[in-house]
Amino acid sequence: MTISRVALIGAGLAGLTCAHELAAAGVQVQLFDKSRGPGGRLSTRRSPAGPFDHGGADFAAVGSDFAQQVEQWTQAGWLARVDDTRHTGMGSMNALPRALAQGLPVQLEAEIAAIEPDSQGLWKLRAHQAVPGLAEQVFDAVVVAVPAEQAVPLLGAAPALADAVRPVRSDPTWTVMAAWPLPLPARSDRLRPATGPLREARRDDTRPGRERVAGVGCRWVLHATPDWSAHNLDAPPEQVLRRLLEAFSEALGVRLARPVHAVAHRWRYAQVPAPLSEPCGWDAALRIGACGDGWHGATGAEGVERAWLSARALAQRLLNG
Repeated sequence: MTISRVALIGAGLAGLTCAHELAAAGVQVQLFDKSRGPGGRLSTRRSPAGPFDHGGADFAAVGSDFAQQVEQWTQAGWLARVDDTRHTGMGSMNALPRALAQGLPVQLEAEIAAIEPDSQGLWKLRAHQAVPGLAEQVFDAVVVAVPAEQAVPLLGAAPALADAVRPVRSDPTWTVMAAWPLPLPARSDRLRPATGPLREARRDDTRPGRERVAGVGCRWVLHATPDWSAHNLDAPPEQVLRRLLEAFSEALGVRLARPVHAVAHRWRYAQVPAPLSEPCGWDAALRIGACGDGWHGATGAEGVERAWLSARALAQRLLNG
């Protein structure tokens, strides 16, 4: 069967990359994402204190193919160098997914609940809440490009693929976004405490092209360790906020002034410590596939690169039938 129309669930880097590859080959694509904007974990939170890159904030390239792609994105003005090995979005981390989404049909605030067959052997999508026009759309194939824990329930129509994805586990991360009226006495813009609940504290407003806001002297993003996040997964956000600000104060060795803005965000599926070695999942008979950073673990690459590699691999399998 010729695949001419594909639904992609998830408009993070994997979904956007796969959609680009398919669209370039003449396939009609339609992306769906439950969020208010594309990007997934490469997202930016807007606030009165300015933007915070509260998900993945930068990345390196291990393989030559991805390094070449990163250089092209940098030349296009979508990325900027953080140092000799790492890149970030120019102006904000979601500059990259926003640029990739240009020209692609993306239906936002559309949380897909199920993939269901129709009477003609094609696929329909059912959403948790009404999505205009969704009931009339049918697809030759479906790509699931979301974290493994969210992918498994969607893959009920492809049980072998669901079983392949099921062992993948994602570590959670509690994140705090905080701003102060004056710069803090930090020895560097990136701290990694050896002990305590903080995995990393990163100054956000000094990164390339970041917006400055009157009355705000600095913005910091604090990421908790996976273990601490898992043990406090259902803790009240105000409790998480208080503890991580305390840990940041201890790491700096100073008593912090009251922030002008502070909020906690829980990433339930933040990072994949043990991705599958296969590049992607594809059931050719059912025409359902899965990709993302839970795949391509054999490369030793970071999550951003794995998502890109996996999405390209799946696009090629769709195009090859």
